[in-house]
Amino acid sequence: MEGLAHRNAGHLAIQAAEAFSRGVISDSERSAALEVFRWLACHTEVDVRQSFAEHIKSSPLLPDSIALTLAQDIESVATPILRTSLALSDRDLLAIIETGSTEKQCAIAARDTVSAVVSGALVDTGKQSVVEVLLANAGAEISETSYRKLLDAFAEEPDVHRLLVERSALPFAVQERLVALVCEDLRERLVDKHSFPAALADQLARHGRERALAQSLVTLATAQEIEAAAMRLHLNGTLSATLLLRVLCAGHLEFFGTGLATLARISAPKAQKVLRDTGTPALQSLYRKAGLPGHLQKAFQVVLEIVLQARRKDGATLPEALEQRIVTDLVRAYRRLSPDGLESVMFQIGRLTEQD
Repeated sequence: MEGLAHRNAGHLAIQAAEAFSRGVISDSERSAALEVFRWLACHTEVDVRQSFAEHIKSSPLLPDSIALTLAQDIESVATPILRTSLALSDRDLLAIIETGSTEKQCAIAARDTVSAVVSGALVDTGKQSVVEVLLANAGAEISETSYRKLLDAFAEEPDVHRLLVERSALPFAVQERLVALVCEDLRERLVDKHSFPAALADQLARHGRERALAQSLVTLATAQEIEAAAMRLHLNGTLSATLLLRVLCAGHLEFFGTGLATLARISAPKAQKVLRDTGTPALQSLYRKAGLPGHLQKAFQVVLEIVLQARRKDGATLPEALEQRIVTDLVRAYRRLSPDGLESVMFQIGRLTEQD
């Protein structure tokens, strides 16, 4: 008898849900149906709640309280409601994102429309599976702040890059960062889909490669490793002014001095000695002898003074807190630079000319 009652309850629940969704019942019948639905949402077997949720998910007449009860249920009951129901407010969705499972978060990310605030909360989960569903959703509104967070968190994830490239629209600042991260095929797709300037894309790609190279160079410790790397880069033409400036911003005076020495064809110890006296004629002479651009000498001077002060105060490691000071002083020295993060400022410096 229990099994029969269970099947009957499920059948009646589905019939009532379908009628309710179509709006073909009277006011009094609707009131009675709502009482049944509240009972169904809380007290029936799982498969009945699943059938009920599936049949009621699209109803514009579904009360908020019942929708929220179903959305807080187990995943198999909640996901149809989370994916479809318009009865759930952004506040409801944010609460479920904060406490819900990955499956529930993915269901929210796949809704026909997702507001920027809900998208932001989904991005903040840091889960790649959730982010990928969100990016694939053309109805999701994503703010520039959220895009920036995605680029920071998934800088090494080509699947995320591919979905970013395929978005219908991207803020230009996001395109700039993305083009420096992606592979050549995706870069070409980004240029075509978003009408991104091809010449700028090439510049940004070089910027990205140089950033990665600088990150590897600052890990070199012995004089032999540093000298060998500097010579290798010099021979293949990649020991550039902006690479040396990047390494200097990271506080790696040893590679910076060795790089200058390699370009100027003097010994590394001699170059290191000259570096200790910023602003001296000897340092200016070394800079010119290295063949570095005259219009960037001021940038090297600014950063070198900050790094040497930090060395005297804090030892060999450049504190991350000084990064903002470097940005501020470089922007002050070059009026055309926009105050942004160090990566943005380094890219802007790389595009300066003798007239700037």
